[in-house]
Amino acid sequence: MVFIDNMMYLTGFYPVNDHIDDKELLKAHRNFAVNRITQASVINKLIPEWVGRDVFILDNLQKLSKLEFGKNIETNLVLKVQKYACQHLYERPLSIDQQITIIDDNWNKVSATVAHTTRLQDWLVSMSQLSVVIEPLELKTVILERLESGMQLYNRN
Repeated sequence: MVFIDNMMYLTGFYPVNDHIDDKELLKAHRNFAVNRITQASVINKLIPEWVGRDVFILDNLQKLSKLEFGKNIETNLVLKVQKYACQHLYERPLSIDQQITIIDDNWNKVSATVAHTTRLQDWLVSMSQLSVVIEPLELKTVILERLESGMQLYNRN
């Protein structure tokens, strides 16, 4: 179990054979959001021998970009979010210090201290039709560059 960006994950692998090499096993690595697990069962099998290998310790998985921890990379995020898109942030806040204030009938302002990770950037890009990064300006620039890169792909085809 790992805690990443205010979410609990079960880190693991899809079933694979013990004889597969580390690179193949790493391809099978997944992080499963605990709140999305709907069922589980205990199996009566021995723990595979590869579980204890150093390549699969959390620090090494992070170095291989299989996990992304938010240690020492906090940022003060300020977003302008469409009101209806903001509803899930009441149920699943970005952080313990998240604050939501009403701007007008259509927009809310969301402030939170969050880990500046690739996962955060991916989420902000996915929310780009519903929100705008106000601060920090460096993050706003990164998101804008990613969106412009995507537009260039669409414009070429």
